[in-house]
Amino acid sequence: MEQSHPLVMAYHEYIESTIDYRIAVLGQVDAGKSALVNRLADADSFISTQTDATRTITEHPYGKRGKILDFPGVGTTEYSPKQYRKLIARTGVRHVLYVFSSKIRDADETVIRYLAKKGVHITFVYNKTDTLVDVSGERAQKTLMNDKDTELHVTFKKQLDQPLYYHFASVKDDAGIDELRGKLDDIFEEKDALFAKRVRSAQYLEKFLSRKMNGLATKLLSPSFKDIILSRSYKSIEEMTESHYDVTEADGKVIGQDIPRAADYINRVKNTEKDTKKPADYINHLATLFSAVFKMRKLNVVTFIVSSLGEVSVKSIYPVLKGTFEYVGDMNDFAREVIKYYR
Repeated sequence: MEQSHPLVMAYHEYIESTIDYRIAVLGQVDAGKSALVNRLADADSFISTQTDATRTITEHPYGKRGKILDFPGVGTTEYSPKQYRKLIARTGVRHVLYVFSSKIRDADETVIRYLAKKGVHITFVYNKTDTLVDVSGERAQKTLMNDKDTELHVTFKKQLDQPLYYHFASVKDDAGIDELRGKLDDIFEEKDALFAKRVRSAQYLEKFLSRKMNGLATKLLSPSFKDIILSRSYKSIEEMTESHYDVTEADGKVIGQDIPRAADYINRVKNTEKDTKKPADYINHLATLFSAVFKMRKLNVVTFIVSSLGEVSVKSIYPVLKGTFEYVGDMNDFAREVIKYYR
């Protein structure tokens, strides 16, 4: 499957923009969030010795399309639970890793209950397990981990309808890192499956092409297009449209369909349309055609014609405009076939 075609790449970027490929890493101050993120994302890792070294949200790529957002810690003078909720709301993330390295605090409870209320999926991580030890030496680490899971379950069982347990991890000795990566991989694989489904969806293809058409409509109703129309520069119309869709004559050979040519449409209108309409009739007909092709209001093209060309000259350039609108409509259909072939 050829995926390097510029039009298909633009389509894939559009589909990707409809899926939230972000996972936010939130949690306690000095819980080692940044070091954990760096290790998970295979970035230059470090273990912070400063309290809440992260003051802003940092984005790290993960895999092919994923992004991990490294948040500052909650419960500082800069980020109270109230301020933290606003920060979360601004990003609109739908899945988070909430990182602990000590007991559950009031600030944690406030933020997690907010996330639960908003329907955000939470994966709980207990980091720095290398420090999770009983100083008396009487209790094994496994027992301490079970205690932490129990604390988590008791605290949030009424707010969260999901399994409540920690993913225990340590950047220092890599404990639990592979398992946590596996969890992230599972999340992103679900998103990739949705991506693949939407790429094949006729509904999303039409949404993308509609956006492309709207962008082209803006160019067609610009002052510079008036000069192209009046100069009868059909080649310029083709170059602008082909460039907009990132298609060429070579694509037509690949998909077994000739690429449309603006001159053919314009000449056909010249040869078939009789000069019997009043100027207002020409304008109304062009507006109706434009609205049908571009799914936009008639007012846009009426305003363009009257303000830029005037009623007097519209009769002379009517074939150029009508032919251009019909040509663009078929170019949109041509682009659809290119995407369906390559995707």
